Amino acid sequence: MATTSFVRRARAVLILALAAGTIALAGTVSPASAGLGLACPDPTGQPFTPWSDYANYAFSPNGGFESGTTGWSMSGAKVAPGNESFYIHSSGDKYSLSLPAGASATSPPMCISLLSGKMRFVARGDTGAKVNVQIVYRGLLSSVLGILDGGTMSVGKAWSPSPQIGMLGGVLPLLTSSVSFRFTASGGAASIDDVYLDPMKSS
Repeated sequence: MATTSFVRRARAVLILALAAGTIALAGTVSPASAGLGLACPDPTGQPFTPWSDYANYAFSPNGGFESGTTGWSMSGAKVAPGNESFYIHSSGDKYSLSLPAGASATSPPMCISLLSGKMRFVARGDTGAKVNVQIVYRGLLSSVLGILDGGTMSVGKAWSPSPQIGMLGGVLPLLTSSVSFRFTASGGAASIDDVYLDPMKSS
């Protein structure tokens, strides 16, 4: 009887522990099931139509730096006055991100679906300056699952949209729940603004 009672108590403790762990884990998942194409932002418009890009994009969190550095991780970068000249996101925007040579900045995590196709932004810089883009795939608790080199673009004195930066064509690292974008300047100072993601691989 004593043995049976102990087994029952142990089983009850184990069930309670598993339940508590499940609840705790569920409370830390954000955004949920993004790698399955769920809970992703709706594309809000076609900001790059003046450049014959008719895909539907979603604005990344604080992608215009109007909330300062909120959500971004900075290494030598800073938010500065002066918006990109096309005012793609809003005519009332006033800021952009300044990247001295060697500086980098990583965007807040954003949901990505299995069908995500590309991202774009607007940039300018010193003569000879370049901006490298890395796509950082994250799992639960923002753990890094993989980093894709999205390429390096040369920038000029005038603001200009980046090329379409491709994702993995729908082949995400296992258990991906979000994506961040890391921008690094080289060869001179650069500025970026208005970061967008095509979350559903539209045309």
